Amino acid sequence: MEVQNTTVPAILTQSGDPFADVGAAVLRKLLAQNPEWTLKQVLHFATDVYVQSWQGKLHAFFLNSGITNPSNKGKETERTLEYYEPLLEDAAAAGTGWCRVSGRNEVLLPAGRENQILAGSGTFLNFNHGLEQGLRVGRSTLLHLYFAPLGCIEVGGNPALVHSSQPDVTALLAAKNLKENLRPTNAELKPGLAKSTRSNAANTLFRFVDDILLEVEKASLQLPAGPAPALTLYNFTNFGAKPDVTLHHLSAWVFDFYRQVMSVFKEPWTWFVRAHYRHSKFRSARARPDSTALLVPGKPNEAPAVVEPAVYQAWPNSVYLRLIQGQSLLPLMRAWARHQPFPFELTAFYCQYLLAMDRKTLDLIAHVARYVATETDDSAIKRTLTRLSTARTGSEVRLLLVGLQRRNYETNQQTTEPLLRLEDYVRYLFPDGTSWREIRDLLLISLYEQLHLSNRHVELEEGLEEVGAGSDEHEQDTDQE
Repeated sequence: MEVQNTTVPAILTQSGDPFADVGAAVLRKLLAQNPEWTLKQVLHFATDVYVQSWQGKLHAFFLNSGITNPSNKGKETERTLEYYEPLLEDAAAAGTGWCRVSGRNEVLLPAGRENQILAGSGTFLNFNHGLEQGLRVGRSTLLHLYFAPLGCIEVGGNPALVHSSQPDVTALLAAKNLKENLRPTNAELKPGLAKSTRSNAANTLFRFVDDILLEVEKASLQLPAGPAPALTLYNFTNFGAKPDVTLHHLSAWVFDFYRQVMSVFKEPWTWFVRAHYRHSKFRSARARPDSTALLVPGKPNEAPAVVEPAVYQAWPNSVYLRLIQGQSLLPLMRAWARHQPFPFELTAFYCQYLLAMDRKTLDLIAHVARYVATETDDSAIKRTLTRLSTARTGSEVRLLLVGLQRRNYETNQQTTEPLLRLEDYVRYLFPDGTSWREIRDLLLISLYEQLHLSNRHVELEEGLEEVGAGSDEHEQDTDQE
């Protein structure tokens, strides 16, 4: 990734507006790739892409612009350049002032839906200050906005723009989308914006994170010290009477968690994530640890069908959705750990980093799980598993722990070490505000890990099933006593 040239004109600098910043990044990238070009030549190039390659498909960006207005049919390039070429000159308008987007003092023009994405319409003057024709925006901002479509990608049928808290990351992702939009095959397949291979916002955001981490690994990008970059994906349309935008935010905390888990726990994490792609037509699809493909069992005596990543990565993924939406992964981890080996340290790292859980709490849970797993009688382990898995209230989990404390006291009279101390129970396992469901899930996850490690297979008691196994739990975290 090229370092920003400090000699570039002020017209190419950051503004803080996501659409303008992506457009500025595209403009800088095009000039870096073609150093002999002037700003006018870059403007002509973008217009040719929009009019010729995209066949004028900018309706989701600009309403009734020089390109999208039906009255300009056959004259789209001429009408567009008539408006944008004068913006390259200081005398483009009579007055100057402070741009409402960038905050810079420069030549101002009215902005509406024809030249600003998701802006108000010039026909509704009551929505503008002083009944002006539109928002008073600087010429540089309007130029940046014109290039923004080249830095977007289609997600779920609408354009998607990704903006980061770190300008270099915004520029990197805009450049990658620019490359996709300029591929000759895209224009051949479908004129207009390139389509994301992930097709939904959560998957696309994590694809962008993978792209960033790859650039960091290649030393093409160096993230500054301090907080990790946050990403926001704007999935929008400015089309007709139904403009709309949906924001999907990936926080700096989630970014840093993902970066570290991919570094330390890459194999179990990617298997876990791969297993949570879902599609209604492939309900029986299964992930394997030794293959990136999913297998769909067929009829008896038939080989399973193979679903490659290019197909299933467009399906919704509950792990990514929960991380984006701030929901707990513990129910998914619990259901997964029951049938596959899953390191408790990965779960503990997740709890510490994203749930702000005390390490002492996690160590106590692992200690209790080891105690249960060392039972010589499988029936005793089965009873504990069943009671934990079917617990519906916090009191049931607490009574189970009291029972384990009593069993340890009665069966290990030669030792003076209790299973749990009062301080452990009160301060670390069930302090005020603790979710008993999290404690239950963590006990199960750690216990399953211990059983996998010792190669012991213990089923729940016959006729019983885990509460919420394999499904979402959205109950309020209160005891039903």
